[in-house]
Amino acid sequence: MILLIDSYDSFTNNLAHLIATNSNQQVATIHNDAFPPCEYEKFYTEYLPLFEYVVIGPGPGHPSIEKDVGIISWLLQRMKSASESGDTVVPVLGICLGFQSLCYEFGNPVDKLKNVRHGQIYDIHPVEDSAGLFDGNVFESVRYHSLFVGKVNEEIVPLAYCFEPEQDEKILMAMKHRSLPFYGVQYHPESICSKRGDDLVKNFTKIATEYNRNHRPDVFDKHVDLSSNWLNHHAVHEEYLIEGGDLKSNKLDRIYFKQIKLDVNAMDVCDYFHNRDNENDFVLLNSASIPGEWSIIGLPIEGQSEVITHSVDDNKVHISAYKSASQNNTITDETVWKVIAKRMQEKFVSRDTINSTLGGVQGRALPFLGGYMGLISYEEGQHLIIEKLESICGENPTPDLKLIFIERFLAYDHINQDWYIVSINKQDDTKWGDSIAEELTRVTPINIDNIPMTVKFLAEDTDQDMIKFKFPDQDIYAQQFAKCQEWLHSGDSYELCLTTQSKIQLPSYIDPWDIYKVLTLRKNPSPFSCFMQFDDCVLLSSSPERFLSWKDDEKSQAKMAELRPIKGTVKNTDDVTHEMASAILKTPKEMGENLMIVDLIRHDLFQFLSSVQVTQLMTVEEYKTVFQLVSVIQGSLDRQGYHGIDLLHSSLPPGSMTGAPKRRSVELLQDIESMQEGIVGGRRGIYSGVVGYWSVTDDADWSVIIRSVFHYVDDVNNRDNTKCWRIGAGGAITVLSDAQGEWEEMDVKLRSALSAFVDDV
Repeated sequence: MILLIDSYDSFTNNLAHLIATNSNQQVATIHNDAFPPCEYEKFYTEYLPLFEYVVIGPGPGHPSIEKDVGIISWLLQRMKSASESGDTVVPVLGICLGFQSLCYEFGNPVDKLKNVRHGQIYDIHPVEDSAGLFDGNVFESVRYHSLFVGKVNEEIVPLAYCFEPEQDEKILMAMKHRSLPFYGVQYHPESICSKRGDDLVKNFTKIATEYNRNHRPDVFDKHVDLSSNWLNHHAVHEEYLIEGGDLKSNKLDRIYFKQIKLDVNAMDVCDYFHNRDNENDFVLLNSASIPGEWSIIGLPIEGQSEVITHSVDDNKVHISAYKSASQNNTITDETVWKVIAKRMQEKFVSRDTINSTLGGVQGRALPFLGGYMGLISYEEGQHLIIEKLESICGENPTPDLKLIFIERFLAYDHINQDWYIVSINKQDDTKWGDSIAEELTRVTPINIDNIPMTVKFLAEDTDQDMIKFKFPDQDIYAQQFAKCQEWLHSGDSYELCLTTQSKIQLPSYIDPWDIYKVLTLRKNPSPFSCFMQFDDCVLLSSSPERFLSWKDDEKSQAKMAELRPIKGTVKNTDDVTHEMASAILKTPKEMGENLMIVDLIRHDLFQFLSSVQVTQLMTVEEYKTVFQLVSVIQGSLDRQGYHGIDLLHSSLPPGSMTGAPKRRSVELLQDIESMQEGIVGGRRGIYSGVVGYWSVTDDADWSVIIRSVFHYVDDVNNRDNTKCWRIGAGGAITVLSDAQGEWEEMDVKLRSALSAFVDDV
């Protein structure tokens, strides 16, 4: 077995997969702070000898800083001391920070690079005698480092370099200790764009095996029980959210299912409901453009449909009935994720059960067959320092998670232009369904000429001057940018997705549905558009970015998970062609941003999936208003016990909205974004979270909440006659970024969103 020490990097699971695949051994991963200092010696004498070799992985920070490296510094010094006493040691392979730690602990300085390299591909040149680690041929690999090891002492033997042509210097890329079985590489062999990573692991495994045969032959006879108490306690692993790790189909008493043809779309139907009831008693996930294929209109039942509410402010899970004044239950002893998973276990119905109830498959397979629809905020993700946050809603908790269980819904198939009316309500909904089918024949298309070009014209003439908005402060943004650069150059992050928010005041009487019509029909139709109005918050999204979906895969008989990160944007105007946009987006800066997120997402997936494929890498896609650099990462959820909900929980907040490494980047951004007025504790709220559905069939689709506006009923910025709506915008800051250029990009994104409200931004 091999031990991997993780320094909270966002690529560690990629490395673990690379090692396991090419060594044919199991890999146990621990964090560098898994053991307290008082247990270091016990770890060294009792646990370390069980492993054939140790890999010290990458991570943020500097090898001289104790909180960055944890046990690593002590461990290397302890093995150095043991070797001086004539004892054998465990072979070590260091990657990036691990490489730097090896060099540093043997007396070599680790300094800042003149030109930082994050997500960039370079030729690696092995030396003539590379001690069996390389075969001597030049190969490409990805560099993620702000720090480097310059001249080395006699303890270190250089094995490979890369060259900086503009500076006429070479940078050490690989080394070995002169006498100990310690090797290291500065580059990242596990990156999707790195070559020869397989060979590196295979070659080092041979080196370690040979050393162990000569010095530690008994290690081959040792068996490490992965379920042993010490490993379970210290190793990096996720508990199953689904109790017992299995979803068993519940009985479906009845289902109402009708397929009809209508010459209207989802917006038309919702507008009809709105005008009929003067209420917005629906939630809409609306695929208003390619590549979206379905629109889903959830129709909650007053006094019955379950609503789950959670805020990190009080950490209580509230379960109530839709539009019911009394709460059915308040749960305080479990996490909101455990609560949601448990509720789904009680509601899960397999597609086989549904098809059997229907008497066979009806029409094209619906992606959603009832279940939870709703939103999850940025703060529901991991790594936020909750103590620093203040509620956007004053004395009331800020709603961070809102999910409503939908038993009645309409689905529109954009491919075949079919409508489906469905109910899985336990009561007989034949009367309801037939009534809806008859009503839908009266729906007519929205007259777009009646939709104003901006929300401004939804206000009465005398109230239009009430519409006010405030941009972020550019001087403060410049300070934030400088702070980002400081952390990027120190080795604490490769990429920081710096975001800002603009607040806009609208007359209180303007209906959210009317705003959504302007946003979707006039300004920005998108594949992941949504309308979500709850009792305490409203989200109007025109997002182009899928975060995560999972659905049945016929070939593997398992759930196929997919993520579609977007990094890189060019405005789509009449004078910009696809070729021109590609030339802008296929640059080291833009591709580096996208590559970092692809590697981060692969890491997230490998925690729960045994195989991950990048089926589309940095392809330029054209939308109505923008060109985007898009990648697609897929994998089969075939590891026993884990489900899509585990992946969703562990992957939030979305990597495309944080940067990498995720944990350190989230922590840094929380402080940096607090510098702007009104963003207390770096709270983004609904912006940068996700919105979507989780079907009772355990299929799901979640998009990133960008290009969106949102409102809190209890927002501290609400006024007597106006409501505060919030718009977020941001961009990835890398060492190749320019302060003015990033400000202009963020400014364009904000103004683009604000153009839906006023025509003079």
